[in-house]
Amino acid sequence: MTVISVIQARKDLYKIVERAPDNEAVTITSKGGNVIMLSESDWEGIKETLYLMSDPDFMTDVREAENTPLSEREVWNYHTS
Repeated sequence: MTVISVIQARKDLYKIVERAPDNEAVTITSKGGNVIMLSESDWEGIKETLYLMSDPDFMTDVREAENTPLSEREVWNYHTS
């Protein structure tokens, strides 16, 4: 992750924004605190992960799957038409 000051970010904003979609998060530091700039797709992925991790039923299913031997796991395919 790239770390730059807010002063440098102001000078190089265009370059920073152009790098973000390449999955390169940037930490911008200032006296008031730090800010992380990342691509919209990365942010959407983080939100989806947080949502799934907050669902107790989902986490129970994940733990159950982790404890199921491979030979006993159900195989399924998801196809869209």
